[in-house]
Amino acid sequence: MSAQAVEDELLRSIEEVEDRIKIFRNRVKAVLAAAQNDGSEEGAEEAA
Repeated sequence: MSAQAVEDELLRSIEEVEDRIKIFRNRVKAVLAAAQNDGSEEGAEEAA
């Protein structure tokens, strides 16, 4: 395998990992937002 082919494969792999990290971050943000909403609803019920 030539050096250029190896470099291209590494760059492709890095981009794939970056995409997976981006998806993971979005999922974490969604879970945190849902948890915050659940927590604020419970707090509102207790205050009422």
